[in-house]
Amino acid sequence: MKRKVLLSTVVLIYILYIYAISTNTWIGDVLSPIIMLLISGYVFYGYVIRQKVRKLKWYGWILTGAFFSWFICDFVWGIQTLVLHTNPEECFITVYGYSITNLFLFVSILFSSYFDMKRMNKIQALLDSIIVALCITVLLWLFVFEERSETILVLLSDPISVASLMLDVIIYVWINVWAFATRITKPPVFHRLIVLGGLIFVITDLIYYYMYFYSDYEPNSWIDGAYVLAFSVIASSVYAKEKLKIVPEPEKIPDKEFGKMGFDTLILLAPIAVFIFKRNQIPYFLLLVVALLIYYVLINYTQKSIFRERLLELEKKNVSELEKKVEERTEEIFRILNTDFITGLYSRRYFESKLSEKIANIRKYEKIALIYIDQNKSRAIKYLYGKDIAEKLLKSIAEAVSQIVFSCNGIIAAYGDDVFVIIIKNYDADSVAEKLAERIIGRCNELFYIDNHAIRVTLNIGISCYPQDTSDANDLIKNADVAMMQARVKGYNQIQSYNEKIGNISYSRHRMELKLKKAVYDKEFQLYYQPQVYCSDGSLCGFEALIRWQESGKNFIAPLDFIPVAEETGIIVPLGYWIMENAARQQAAWKAETGKDIRISINVSSKQLVEVDFVKRLRDTLEKNKVLPEMFEIEITESQQIENSINIQETLSEINKLGISIAIDDFGTGYSSLYYLKNIPTGRIKIAKELIDNIENDVYSHAIVKMAVSIAKVKGIKVIAEGVETKEQLECLQELNCDEIQGYYYSRPFPAEEIKKLWLDK
Repeated sequence: MKRKVLLSTVVLIYILYIYAISTNTWIGDVLSPIIMLLISGYVFYGYVIRQKVRKLKWYGWILTGAFFSWFICDFVWGIQTLVLHTNPEECFITVYGYSITNLFLFVSILFSSYFDMKRMNKIQALLDSIIVALCITVLLWLFVFEERSETILVLLSDPISVASLMLDVIIYVWINVWAFATRITKPPVFHRLIVLGGLIFVITDLIYYYMYFYSDYEPNSWIDGAYVLAFSVIASSVYAKEKLKIVPEPEKIPDKEFGKMGFDTLILLAPIAVFIFKRNQIPYFLLLVVALLIYYVLINYTQKSIFRERLLELEKKNVSELEKKVEERTEEIFRILNTDFITGLYSRRYFESKLSEKIANIRKYEKIALIYIDQNKSRAIKYLYGKDIAEKLLKSIAEAVSQIVFSCNGIIAAYGDDVFVIIIKNYDADSVAEKLAERIIGRCNELFYIDNHAIRVTLNIGISCYPQDTSDANDLIKNADVAMMQARVKGYNQIQSYNEKIGNISYSRHRMELKLKKAVYDKEFQLYYQPQVYCSDGSLCGFEALIRWQESGKNFIAPLDFIPVAEETGIIVPLGYWIMENAARQQAAWKAETGKDIRISINVSSKQLVEVDFVKRLRDTLEKNKVLPEMFEIEITESQQIENSINIQETLSEINKLGISIAIDDFGTGYSSLYYLKNIPTGRIKIAKELIDNIENDVYSHAIVKMAVSIAKVKGIKVIAEGVETKEQLECLQELNCDEIQGYYYSRPFPAEEIKKLWLDK
């Protein structure tokens, strides 16, 4: 409301002032200082109080000084005419005080030119200034002074007026140079309003001096209104500045002709005006024409230089931006390659390169300890809680471990799905690594809260040290991994440092791998068969084929020693096909000898199930030996690979469609036994020996077996208990309504010929 009243008052004052200057009344002497005071205050508010840039505040002070000095002169003029009734044209303040405004405007021009010259070509600005100054000088001499030196002498007798006139010329020249200078982007509206107001003021002031020398000046006439108009236009720039929304324009290469056509037209008016109105002044006309020709030649060269210079600048800028983008993209690629996506830790690639670098730059007596951390049952957590929760948990573990590692100036990286590796470089790195491992286990033994789930994790940690354990980066990692595997044998949350004994274990595994690769299957391997009987009466229902290895016909090697190595190296695949072929051949031989179909089950590795032609080879083997599919069974052990592989599950479905039974071995000890009952086409489950060992005494084992039998009955699945060794175990299983049993209570595994005598011939 107050703002509307104030605006209405200002408008009313302006209307009254226009009326006063149109009627040449004394009201103009009253209103003129009021208007100038309002303009001064408004400019001071917009360009000083509201201005945040310190340098531009000084510019606001200069503009305010220009308007306020004019206000002082108008105020003194009004006092003299309305109060003192004296002639203000005889007062020093009113006669020469108005020239202070010219001085302030000139200073503001210098101030703005300091910033504008940075965006203008200096040579072009100089040429423009010279040609405009020459044109204005000729026009002033011919039209204002009318070629009379007496007028100049009169003017020179008044130095303040001369100074004001010279300032007007300089301001006018600069305004022309500024207005028509070559630019990439247009100046803002408020800047153009200031220039427009300055141009109106200069032209009005030149007209005033013309009237001052050649005619009488009348106060409160239209020329005073022109002055007020000039100041009002400048004041309106405050409003334009407040409403300004800076939108950056795309930078482009300037056109050589951009911004020059209007300027050419302007300076051409000078010789045209001389030719039309001063036809007898041909020398001045020729002077201007020659000056313009020289100007055009020079400015054409300058424009081309500006164009080439700007083109070069833009090319440099584009190259710089391209280099910056390449650098940013390179950094991004480097970050992606060297950062683990889930945990945000360093990647395996970065870690290995950093480890090699540290080994290469190790000092005397310095050590490097490598800590190998494995999270237990990470796949079980993923199955129970989902992939998102498992990944968030892994990230939380990484953050917790990182805080401990960084406190020891170590480097940590993600080395696999659930594996972290750490480098500690120190003179006592081995002892530091052991203490660090204990802190990590202590921290990770606490509950992790992930999306309202309280999860406890367990770790196993292996430590290897350079140079006492190895002299190679790859062996250092491998040794730490071997030590971690040994820690896993001890249980959960165990720490194991690499030593000679563990190295011997690793060496033994390596030797076992070499022996397996050199083994002659038909000479060294043999199938033993263990009977499977009905729990109710002990009658025979089938056999399980078990492989035995007698190396070079001499020493027996236990399956627990070579089967894990065969699994790890992939040798289990050809060995599995050998078992399949010999078991099928033996089943066919027994049928031919006894006339009975007896079920034989073989163990199949998950590595075999991922083979593309596994089902085909199984079917061909049975057809070749004329074995009924329902008399052949494959046993699979719970594994993460079977659970997570869609291809394996499809393979099992195809096997089931052939009529071949699928048995789940070691049921009840895995992390997702119930998953198999639900998602795998299971025909039989084999209760693990660990549960049978104490079934008559251990409530926990008894409950698990009871639950497994109950669920299997609901699903129509047969249950066989393996590892039955005592009568008490048998009686307990009979009470639980178990279907079949297998174990030493009835028979240990025997070669085929002995099985025939002991079981098939009876």
